[in-house]
Order: sequence, then C-alpha cells, then structure tokens
Amino acid sequence: MKQNFFCLMLAIVLAASGAYAQSVEEKIENENVVLGEIIKDGKSTIGYIKMMYAYDDGSVYPAPWQYQSDIRFIPKEDFEKAEKIKNKMYEKYDAKDIDGYKYDTLVYESVKYADMSAVGTGMIAKKMFMQKILDDKISLYYHYDSPPAVVSGETFASYYIECAKPHLVYQVGDEGKLKLVNDMNVEKELADCPDVVTKYKNGEYEALKSNGEASGANKLLNKVLFREGVRKMVIEDYNKSCK
Repeated sequence: MKQNFFCLMLAIVLAASGAYAQSVEEKIENENVVLGEIIKDGKSTIGYIKMMYAYDDGSVYPAPWQYQSDIRFIPKEDFEKAEKIKNKMYEKYDAKDIDGYKYDTLVYESVKYADMSAVGTGMIAKKMFMQKILDDKISLYYHYDSPPAVVSGETFASYYIECAKPHLVYQVGDEGKLKLVNDMNVEKELADCPDVVTKYKNGEYEALKSNGEASGANKLLNKVLFREGVRKMVIEDYNKSCK
C-alpha cells in the first residue's frame, strides 16, 4: 500500500515538474508538425515541419501562402530524442537556404518568380518556395497570393478563403522563366509542336464543353473566360504528344 502511494506521488511530482517524457505521437500532436524532409545541395534530411494556419475570430483557416516564404524544421532524431520540444530547437529555412522540401505527397521547390498579375513589389523577381504539381517538359506549380496585413471594417476571413485558391504557374524546361498559365502565348511558346498549336487555334481544347461542333461564341468563351483551363489542357497535350 505504501509502495503504491509512493509511486503515485512520484508520478504526480514528475508530471508537475515537466520531467514526464512525452511519446513521439504526443509531441507530434502537441507541436502540430508533420514528418517530411528538406533538400539542400541535393542531400535530403528527414525531420518534422511545423504546420501553419491563419486565424480569425476563433476560426482556423488553411494558409498555403505561408509555406512560400519559409518553414520551421527539426531533424527527426533531435525531435524524437528530446524530452520536451522548445521553440529554439526549430531551424528556420527560406528559399535561399535550401533547394526545397517535401511532406505528405506535396513537393515544394525553391524558385525565382515575379508576380506580374498586379502592379506592386511582387513584380520584382524573388526567391520563394512554390508547390510543384507536375514535373514534365512543361512543369506546373501553384502560386498563392498573400492576404493584406491590415483590413478596415471587415474580418480577414474572406481574404484567407480567397488567398487559399492557387494560381497556375508554368515553366518550360528546367531553365525557363516561371509565368502564369493565364499569360501563356500558345502559338509563340509552343511553336515547336505545330499539332498542338493547330488544335488550339481551331478551338479543340474546351474547358467549357459544347454539344457537337463548337460555335464561334463557345470558342471565344474558352479562349477568354476559361484561359487557364484551356491552357492547362494544351500543356497536358504538349507533354504527352510532343518531343
């Protein structure tokens, strides 16, 4: 009886003093991290990446734009051996520090990109992480706008929801400039594949499907209102059909 009482008191003292060693699963949950890897100079280091979210009025929102600037990372061995995780154990990496990172099924690469969709500082090319969704002759990436730092007379929620919608960005080859799919000049940039260009000019790529033969109005809608969807179909066909 005395032994049981002593063990109980010891457990309480250890818990109160923070000496209780958390399991790896508990640390993952408490720290809100995910197993992944960083790539630097072609070498991979396995570890845990801190997840990031946006908060507004008690609600939590995905914040994919945050993953474009920097991440916080702890090597796997350091994380799993530590009795308690402290903030200073996380190493901060931005796109100038590493080649990229991965977690789950997501792949992020360090790239140089200038956002020409609006006038502002984004027009100056800078290094950032960008999620790669297709690796091919023409590769595809996701780029996310960042919400404003301050809003007046409204909540951030609408901005968080809108900024979680990606813009498609493409790159021709390994050295091509990254540009918005919306801005692709199909006839000029894909001139080395005349079959795809001809199909594009004839309106054969339809994001907005027509019944039977496409009308002039339908072709116009596809080329103007559904530019991104049509160009994505062009890219997919180019990757499949052209050398």
